[in-house]
Amino acid sequence: MRNLRLKAGPALLAGSFLLAGLFWPVAVLEVRSLPSRALLFRTKLPASGRFELRYTHSWDKTPVWEVFASDARGDLILVEESYLWMGAGLDFQPAADFDFSGERVRVRRNRHVGELRLAVGTVADHRLVVGSREVSLVRFAPPGSKVLLKVRRLPRFLSLLGPNP
Repeated sequence: MRNLRLKAGPALLAGSFLLAGLFWPVAVLEVRSLPSRALLFRTKLPASGRFELRYTHSWDKTPVWEVFASDARGDLILVEESYLWMGAGLDFQPAADFDFSGERVRVRRNRHVGELRLAVGTVADHRLVVGSREVSLVRFAPPGSKVLLKVRRLPRFLSLLGPNP
C-alpha cells in the first residue's frame, strides 16, 4: 500500500499541474461582428499582451500601424501609432511623444480605448498582427461591416475554442 501511495504522489502532482494549466487565465484578442456580437475570430495574445492593427489610411493612402496593449481589466490601450506622414484624423495630441527621427512618424502615447469598434474598410485592408501571425479582417468580415475588437481573459482551454482561421 505504501508503494502505491509513493507512485500515486507524482502522478497526482503532475495531474494537478496539468489541470491548473488548463484553467490558468490567458489574454485573448477577439473580433466580434456588430451589432450581433457573434464571435468571428479569437487568438491568444503573446505574453506582452501586444498586437498591431495595420491599415492604409483611406484618404491619404499612408500605411498606418497601431500598437495596442491591454490593462489588467482587459481594456485596450493604444500604445503607439506610426505612419509615413501626417494624415487627416491621425494622432495630433499635444501630450503625445512624437518621434520624427526614422522613416516613419512615431506617436507614443498610452491612450485608453477600451474596446475598438471599426468598419472594415474597402481601401484600408485592416490586418491584425499578433506575434508573427498577420490576418486580414476581410477573411471573416466583408468590407463595410462593423466589428468590435476586445481583449478578454479566458481559461487556457477556452482560448483554444471558437473561430481561429
